[in-house]
Amino acid sequence: MSPGKTETTAQPYRPYGADIKETRPYSPCRAACPAHTDVQAYVGLIAQGRYTEAFEVITAPNPIASVCSMICHHPCEQACRRCAVDEPLAVRHLKRFAIEKSLDYRRAKRKLVKKTKGKSIAIIGSGPSGLTAARDLADFGYSVTIYERHPVLGGMLASAIPPYRLPREMLQEDIDDVVSRGIEVKTNCEIGKDVKLDELTKKHDAVLIAIGLSLSRSLPIPGVDGPGVLLAIPFLEDVAFDRKPKLGKKVLVIGGGNVAMDVARSARRLGVKDVSMVCLESAEEMPAWKWEVDEAVEENVKINNRWGPKAVKRDGERVKGLEVKKVKSVFDANGRFNPAYDENQTTVLEADTIIITIGQMSNFSFLKNSAVKIDERGRVEWNQATQMSSAKGVFVSGEVVTGPGSAIAAVANGHRAALAMHLYCQGEAIEGKLPVQEKEKIAEMPAEVAAKIDKLPRLKIKHLAPEVRCDTMAHFEIGYDETEALKEAGRCRGCGGGAVVDPKKCMACLTCKRICPYGAPVVTSVSEIRPEYCQACGLCAPECPGQAISMVSYDVREVRNTLPSVVGKADPKRQEPLIVAFMCTHHVGVLGFDVQKNVKTVPVHCTSRIDVLDFLKAVESGADGVAVVRCNDGTCKYKDIAPRVNARVKRGQELIKALGMEPGRIEILTAWSGNGGNPYAAVCAEFSERVKKIGMRVK
Repeated sequence: MSPGKTETTAQPYRPYGADIKETRPYSPCRAACPAHTDVQAYVGLIAQGRYTEAFEVITAPNPIASVCSMICHHPCEQACRRCAVDEPLAVRHLKRFAIEKSLDYRRAKRKLVKKTKGKSIAIIGSGPSGLTAARDLADFGYSVTIYERHPVLGGMLASAIPPYRLPREMLQEDIDDVVSRGIEVKTNCEIGKDVKLDELTKKHDAVLIAIGLSLSRSLPIPGVDGPGVLLAIPFLEDVAFDRKPKLGKKVLVIGGGNVAMDVARSARRLGVKDVSMVCLESAEEMPAWKWEVDEAVEENVKINNRWGPKAVKRDGERVKGLEVKKVKSVFDANGRFNPAYDENQTTVLEADTIIITIGQMSNFSFLKNSAVKIDERGRVEWNQATQMSSAKGVFVSGEVVTGPGSAIAAVANGHRAALAMHLYCQGEAIEGKLPVQEKEKIAEMPAEVAAKIDKLPRLKIKHLAPEVRCDTMAHFEIGYDETEALKEAGRCRGCGGGAVVDPKKCMACLTCKRICPYGAPVVTSVSEIRPEYCQACGLCAPECPGQAISMVSYDVREVRNTLPSVVGKADPKRQEPLIVAFMCTHHVGVLGFDVQKNVKTVPVHCTSRIDVLDFLKAVESGADGVAVVRCNDGTCKYKDIAPRVNARVKRGQELIKALGMEPGRIEILTAWSGNGGNPYAAVCAEFSERVKKIGMRVK
């Protein structure tokens, strides 16, 4: 054990549990994430200013969360139900914000994990899948050793993704989280060269092959062999390790995928002014993500669509350019990749250097003469139901078996592999026990519900200007500040975090049906909340006479339970009253939490979730005054909230009056009623002065 470090028994990541969240349909954003990260939950926590809790939700299923906050293709955003209203939530940028705000916390919580299983695991490769499996298996209690051929961990994340997309310090934080569990690391160790596979199988109880796609494919065209023609992966490795490849004045990139974009944009940052691309596809068909294409164009990368490579033209050994032929179609009638060309329509594109980026493959040379079989297409043979190769105890994961994909998809596959290896090492059957990818999700938002939701524009992320970012390998996206992050998080509709009915308590009284602004409840013998209609405002839960309704996320009882710790112990010598302020998170993004020290804020998804019992609990905990700070009617993101909240505050005033206290100790405040500055702070200050005149409750 390292000096100064304690050991802990970690709980391994479990993709699915038995709690209420896991028995209900997933929010579409969560269902779309290959690792099923609870997006709605952590965005809601960000909106409440609970950043370290958001960090825990983010990192529970994803050990490379910092990486994903930079490079993820964010399928969660494409699935966001706000698309039916205006624009999707900026999930990736919110993830980055929470992670950056939690930096000190994440470093402090790193601990060694006890080795309880008495068995060891070898992980070959330290990319997304390998790191994920390593973390899970360490948390299960195994001794884990990572074998990496490069001098640093990270696999293709460290060696092939340019720094302008993935700052190395962000990657390192993820790696440190994993390795701090007590994982042994062997870098500069190439399997098949420095150590044989059969040596690992003898030394360890199980082995995982997670080497990714480390070899670039070339092209069978005349002139391709020789100086001036480079392959994508070796080029990107030179960029990653600052080896500064010589490129000349004109660079031509063959390919139209995301790797091609990385190559072209890296060449621009290496000082090449004239960078162009040639790809088979039309602009609409290009496999690269649209935002990558748009950013490349902003950086003056020229894209020649619908041309295919025919021959590299040379003057002696020196590259002069690339002869290309017109593409008639990329896909055949069955939708299969099968390009057709017009051989008579050709042209030559000038270039000093040509970089080929048409695909990658795994380097399986170390499997020669081993028990791990390779099929006729050069792929490793494996059992998808068990993640095991043809060799007993040797498992595979990531792009080795799934083919090219995203980092977050590799994470999901790493979880499967880790669980399979755990079951194998414990002598248990594997088939049927690995998590499935597809999850039931909430249906699309009905049009009549979408029509009731106010449009709120997405808060755009800022970038360095193209002429500035092309002069450096530094990251070019400027993340949200706190005000921006809180504002954007406030756009979340809380899908999947809404109301749920306990049928044993429901009296079918129709209260929920009468008050719901969105028509979510359907009442037969008991009430049922339709999740596709529910907007998670929480209006119904406090109103239910049988307390049959609870909220999946941040239930009213959770609010109540936090109050004693929020209030703390009142100073008997205090000069200012102790105020508890329940604050709607919708406008916190604009106004912030910057209020007086004597005001203890309790951010809530909506003030409609606050119950009369919450007022009484705050008073019982020692508060001199209780404020409900809500949006005014014109800015509230929910419908028909104000009358209900007003009625609850009035009821709270009546109850404390009956208990012998002044009713003015409980008030409802409107966020925009203050005079200048921060309206939240202004209205809280005014209320504090009124309570001060009433007097302190406890001296």
